[in-house]
Amino acid sequence: MALFSPVIRLSVILLLLGTLLIGYTVSKAVANRSQRSQVSSAKAKEAKRLFKQKCTKCHGQDGAGSNYGQIIGVTNLTDPEWHQRVDDQRIINSIKHGRGQMPAAGEKLTEEQITSLMLYVRTLKK
Repeated sequence: MALFSPVIRLSVILLLLGTLLIGYTVSKAVANRSQRSQVSSAKAKEAKRLFKQKCTKCHGQDGAGSNYGQIIGVTNLTDPEWHQRVDDQRIINSIKHGRGQMPAAGEKLTEEQITSLMLYVRTLKK
């Protein structure tokens, strides 16, 4: 006489397989999230480096404007009201095509670099 019926055995096997599959899926999701945060961290560092290299002469280290930048009237990138008024596409357009005395960088930077710079500018809001 069988201890468990075939239906119960099959149910237990399916339950175990489902548990293994869920565990595998969760571990992959955690690994992917960790990998994305490392990539995001690397992109953030690159964007900060680009800002320092290309933008600080006028916008200053913190985005509020260097002495020279204030003389020529650059935008204070830390101003919360400015951040509310301006959408991401306008920032991207300004980086690509220039604005006022700001030179265009569209032919010097990749789309990814321009987008990273826009995202970095968004972090400067106070």
